[in-house]
Amino acid sequence: MLNWNLYNTTIFIGAVGLLCLVAYHVCTRKINDKATRYFYWFLIVTATAILQYISFDIKITQKYQALALLVVPLEFLAPVIFTAFTCAYLKKEQLFKKYKNYLLIPFAVFFLIYTIVKINVFVDYSILSRETVGNIRTEWNENLALLFTFVIGIWNYKIIKNYEKDLGELSYSAVIRKTKWLKNIYITLILLSVFWLLTLLYIKTNINVSGNDNYYPLWIAYLACYYVFYIKSSAHLQKIQKERTEEETAFNLSGLDKLFKPETLQVLRQNQSQVIAILSYFATSLFDKNKTKEVLWDILENCVSKLQLEDCVLYLLDEKTQMLHQEAAFGNKTQNTYEIHEPKEISVGKGIVGSVAQTGNYELIKDTRKDSRYIIDDKARLSELAVPIYIEGTLKGVLDSEHSEANFFTENHLCLFQLIAKLTEKKLLQLQQQKKGISITNDNSYYKEICTLMEEEKRYRDPEIKLATLSKEINISANYLSQLINALSGHNFSDFVNSYRIKEIKSKLSHPAFIEYPVLSIGLEAGFNSKSAFYNSFKKHTGMSPTVFREKHPYESQFL
Repeated sequence: MLNWNLYNTTIFIGAVGLLCLVAYHVCTRKINDKATRYFYWFLIVTATAILQYISFDIKITQKYQALALLVVPLEFLAPVIFTAFTCAYLKKEQLFKKYKNYLLIPFAVFFLIYTIVKINVFVDYSILSRETVGNIRTEWNENLALLFTFVIGIWNYKIIKNYEKDLGELSYSAVIRKTKWLKNIYITLILLSVFWLLTLLYIKTNINVSGNDNYYPLWIAYLACYYVFYIKSSAHLQKIQKERTEEETAFNLSGLDKLFKPETLQVLRQNQSQVIAILSYFATSLFDKNKTKEVLWDILENCVSKLQLEDCVLYLLDEKTQMLHQEAAFGNKTQNTYEIHEPKEISVGKGIVGSVAQTGNYELIKDTRKDSRYIIDDKARLSELAVPIYIEGTLKGVLDSEHSEANFFTENHLCLFQLIAKLTEKKLLQLQQQKKGISITNDNSYYKEICTLMEEEKRYRDPEIKLATLSKEINISANYLSQLINALSGHNFSDFVNSYRIKEIKSKLSHPAFIEYPVLSIGLEAGFNSKSAFYNSFKKHTGMSPTVFREKHPYESQFL
């Protein structure tokens, strides 16, 4: 006889309802984004896991034993799918692919155990006793599943924090906005896991407590949160999918299709975060540099270094002597500012670097011990990558990197090096032709980012706000940001920030809700750090003191 009651009926209907909602969503909408697909699969797997548990409580699987054959240890699969979702959402798919098989081991092991248990039941427990089967389900399975959930949770937390530290492709504020939603889901799941742990401890520490009814509050809490996830996340994931489509379009329109062959473009698309970081660097960080040596050193220090290489040297060709000179370096070859430790010269045609200069083709050496051309520089290394740098069809240098591990460099490294070489060519050509200045338009994305920080996050309220701090957050040079603000706002940085402060102060001074507020307090709350700075700036922007402004504009503002 089935064991229906109000609680397990509610949980059963809730789990089936969630499955139907997600299934309908998946079947009626085109989902191209991996993160969205993983998220919906996560909801499906977790809802099915609860449905399995509640089916045992209702005794459905006892009445219809064939259904027991469909039971799968989904509690070991759900954390893996959530990790896949996290990595896809943060564009860390390679990380998940690297560890996917290891993460699936617990699921595979318990799937095998479940298979043995199912066979055992149908042969009347001749393989394992009823007590052992019970222990597997209530002790081993649940305890290890909870432990696995916490371990995976810690790993996901590290993935999120590492992403926030790596600002290569996005500004600080964009990264935080992106991870805030993900962290809310993560924290909720951790709290649910803690609830699960407390439920287990309560059952194990109370001898008189038994039965699945102790799990009802836990299952209801999980389902309630999953419904909230579904409702709140659908719009967010659609927005993310739209942004990625726009990013893909922007990537396609970045002009790279004119520089590279289709196969190279495909590799670059697979490394979009690094490509965008490199493009962003060349678009902004070299803006204020007009000397060849300064440019080359900056490229190696601030661009190539993001690829996490051990060593990199940029050679320039002396066309008269046909010698390649080490002009800039990153790694052990760096001595002081713009100085190379024991710089080498290599003749065209000699060594791997010389061969690249002679043939104009790249060289990717998997193991230098097997290549007689290899020339030791500061120390012997086992793999090397060298790509040519051209200016208008004439070879001007070679970008060379070595690594202590054999087989280190991949096709990804090669394509990213070729991208850097192409962009370096454009910058050197710009220097060569002495073209100076930049094109700044009102739709500049960095200027929009700064305006967003001011308007939405009210950064102007910080009395210690600095140009250098903001430029670092949005990943451009302070010089470039200064020129952006000057060109597009018509103000220097200080006046630009103060204009937002004055706008807020004027709104409050003329609003009835602030009639009792002292004028100075309103100014200090808006970000000014002294009375004199506040009064001087206010008069500069409005032509009158804040006190006079309040008298002339009583109750004019109804909105803040």
